[in-house]
Amino acid sequence: MEDGNCQVSTTIYNVAMQVPDVEILERHEHSKKVPYIEAGKDAAVSYGSLDLKFRNNGSQTLKLSVTISDSEVLATFYAV
Repeated sequence: MEDGNCQVSTTIYNVAMQVPDVEILERHEHSKKVPYIEAGKDAAVSYGSLDLKFRNNGSQTLKLSVTISDSEVLATFYAV
């Protein structure tokens, strides 16, 4: 996987957007197009300056599972 941390944060962001009780608190777009997602759906992160932050506003506890291989990043939220 060439694109590193931002591909992981982008995957988490897109999954979080699908969970009704998850609120996105902080998210930043890249200044240039990235190859792994369409424009406007990315989430850039950079230590000390750009972050992805979200909050669970629901009553159920959520578990985030992320699996990374050489060819893909998979993220899933589970109610526990």
